[in-house]
Amino acid sequence: MTFASYVLAIVLIVLCSLSALMDFVRPPQIVETMSRLKIPAKALPVLGGIKLVLCLGLAVGFSATRIGQLAGIGLCIYFAVATTTHTRVKDAWKDTLPAFTHLVLSIFYVLVMFAR
Repeated sequence: MTFASYVLAIVLIVLCSLSALMDFVRPPQIVETMSRLKIPAKALPVLGGIKLVLCLGLAVGFSATRIGQLAGIGLCIYFAVATTTHTRVKDAWKDTLPAFTHLVLSIFYVLVMFAR
């Protein structure tokens, strides 16, 4: 792993862990957003669990590169679907931006991990 991949992995682990925590805590703003996206509130723990598993994959990727690459691809898929879901319901740009930012970071991480 390069220095850039370490930095991107740490940033993604922190951001996705905090995002997953919000999925488990279910603050009213998150529940309202999910309702607007037509995602049932009972799906929040599942979404949070997916993010935590992928974060764990990124952490394992520090010593097992292939696992980190697969976790990065998983995050790309997750946040591509999230961004698409936001745009499908014509969500405001400020509400779509977090998912899009996570997607861009995930793509950069995967590109850096495969560019050896």
